[in-house]
Amino acid sequence: MAYDVSDLEMFEWAESSTWAATSVVHYLVGPRGKVGFVRDMMVDVTTSMVGTTSVPELQVGISSGDSTFGRYRLGTATATGYNTGPYRASAEAITGNPPRTLADFTGHVILDGGPYTSKGISGGSYGTQVPAGRIPASGWVVTNVVQGVDSSHSRIFVQGSTPLKDLTVGMLVSVQSVLGSTSVNANKQAVTAVDTNFQYFEVAQSFSTAYTSGGIVWLNVVVTLQANGAGSGAGGGIPRVLIEWVGANTP
Repeated sequence: MAYDVSDLEMFEWAESSTWAATSVVHYLVGPRGKVGFVRDMMVDVTTSMVGTTSVPELQVGISSGDSTFGRYRLGTATATGYNTGPYRASAEAITGNPPRTLADFTGHVILDGGPYTSKGISGGSYGTQVPAGRIPASGWVVTNVVQGVDSSHSRIFVQGSTPLKDLTVGMLVSVQSVLGSTSVNANKQAVTAVDTNFQYFEVAQSFSTAYTSGGIVWLNVVVTLQANGAGSGAGGGIPRVLIEWVGANTP
């Protein structure tokens, strides 16, 4: 097993001058077998951010509007948005060591997967102090598909001893290249159940045909350009998210 220098990936989306009024959602997947940490978030604000009750923000999480993996609220206070110009989460008035956070108002900046938890991490052991908001490694190899809790759900087994220990209900996954039980092949589908021994999960896809071979599962990381909560926000710009992927090379 070989390890390389961590992969740093910058994700950038096209300029939009209106996402602070109407939320926009993007999806991404990480490299196979590597845990991800949101290291920075940036916005080139091209139209001033307006928030009457809460400012617009960047969120990285498990679903639209969720900030499990990272958060950057775009203002100087809860309802005071940034004017035009470049802004960077790591350049805010953060103190302390990673995971880096800033709470001059609630949730202003959350980076590095903070806060800490005692749950295990890929390559480590349970009881280790690690950030709760790390992005789980994925690229799980499918070994079987059977009927789930009922005929409207499919149960997907994957390779490994406890491969799904960081998967939770509500996370989104893409299932690809399954043969036989092809109904499970779909993107952005929510996990509806996870085995207590972390061997399988379920999705809301009808089971009708026996599994024959193949298949891989990717966790979908959801980036939300979150509008002002009261629906009266305005503004936009060019958003960027920097993620560090850590783990073994598994091409």
